[in-house]
Amino acid sequence: MTKLSEKAVLVKVHGKTWRGVVKDKEATQTAAANFNTTDKWVTLSKRLVDPAILQQPKKILGAARNYLRGNSAGALDGNRIPGGLPAWDDNGKHILPNALNEQVLRNLGEFQSQFEKAVDDLSRVLPDAIEQARRENPDLFKDGDYHGDASSIIAEHYEIGRELDIIPDSGDIRVSASAEFVAALKGEVEDRANKRLNEVAEHTRSAIISTIRHFADSLSDYDPENKRATAFRDSTVDKVRELIPVARALNIDGDARVDNALTDIVRVLGNRSAASLREDAADRQHVAAEATKLADNLVSIFN
Repeated sequence: MTKLSEKAVLVKVHGKTWRGVVKDKEATQTAAANFNTTDKWVTLSKRLVDPAILQQPKKILGAARNYLRGNSAGALDGNRIPGGLPAWDDNGKHILPNALNEQVLRNLGEFQSQFEKAVDDLSRVLPDAIEQARRENPDLFKDGDYHGDASSIIAEHYEIGRELDIIPDSGDIRVSASAEFVAALKGEVEDRANKRLNEVAEHTRSAIISTIRHFADSLSDYDPENKRATAFRDSTVDKVRELIPVARALNIDGDARVDNALTDIVRVLGNRSAASLREDAADRQHVAAEATKLADNLVSIFN
């Protein structure tokens, strides 16, 4: 059986940003008195700066994390990972096939560069933003809420990076314990790796089916006379094309059905563009029928 540890690594995006919000005890007490209650039932928070200036680093960090999940485009190449990378755990680690290493890491590097530039831009306007809060919110303003100057806030609250790790393998276990314990431990590690390998395979099959099904349905539903309600976007075709190399890379255990499915998808789409499919009604109907048939066949084949 294919060893997942030989075909992939683990990747995670870590980082943090400043919310610029704190709870205010005095404001809470005032609000509680105003509404005839206590701080058991009401808590008041205040903004320390205009929230608009804090949005860009937060947006970039979120996009980097969503890139691994397949929900945002790469910062460098503009391509998505259809279906995302399979999750390894609930703490943000994803399984990164070796064949996608360069693509993913280059995009994460660009996300990091964009984040660092956004933080640098923020550092230039943050001092004035704090002074703005002092002027416009004098009754609630407290110097102590900021725990230092703007540079201290940046240093403490802003961070981005990516972590790479190996996938645990039973052959890597080196512990001084009884033979029974070591055997049991190796068994658990192997079972967990095999389970993840099966999950990667299922993830890949699901991504293929959902992408081609969405493509087929969008084509079938498209009505040139009612484009607003039945839009067929360029991104629908882009996602199909982006799926091919990603799914091939995720096909870690070399499932021939996956390779055949991807070959069939290439055949159905050919060199057509979204624009040509929108313009040519006869070809659009033909491709929609072929894609629907393929999606139905893949459900049968994979299940």
